[in-house]
Amino acid sequence: MITDEMIKTEFIADTLNKGIRKIYRIQEETVDRYLHKKSGDLSSFLSRSPFHYSSSAGSVTYYARILSYLRFLDMHYRKGNDRISKHIRSNLALYNRVVWGVLYGDTFPDIEFGLLDSIKSGIREQLKNALNSKS
Repeated sequence: MITDEMIKTEFIADTLNKGIRKIYRIQEETVDRYLHKKSGDLSSFLSRSPFHYSSSAGSVTYYARILSYLRFLDMHYRKGNDRISKHIRSNLALYNRVVWGVLYGDTFPDIEFGLLDSIKSGIREQLKNALNSKS
């Protein structure tokens, strides 16, 4: 039998997976568009979306790998006050604006407001299946 807790856990895990994949996709697009490739390691790393999660006893833990210099690329262009640095800085959102923008702008609201709809549809499907199996 599908329980309310199973629906919640599955919905939250799916929503977080989508959010993390979106973060990696945006970072990959930004690297491809605005940074000149030297070795391609950063782009290939981001295209793999290196994260995994484990779930046990109703809790899900996410592990995401980030290259250390990815954070420093974002910070590197904060130093310059010239016109070119400001232009690059406005387009080069690799870490803070992407991670927190996706999490707080997309993923958390989806969890907060979408969970109710997910529970309703899950219960509706469970009732339909129960009624169809009896007839």
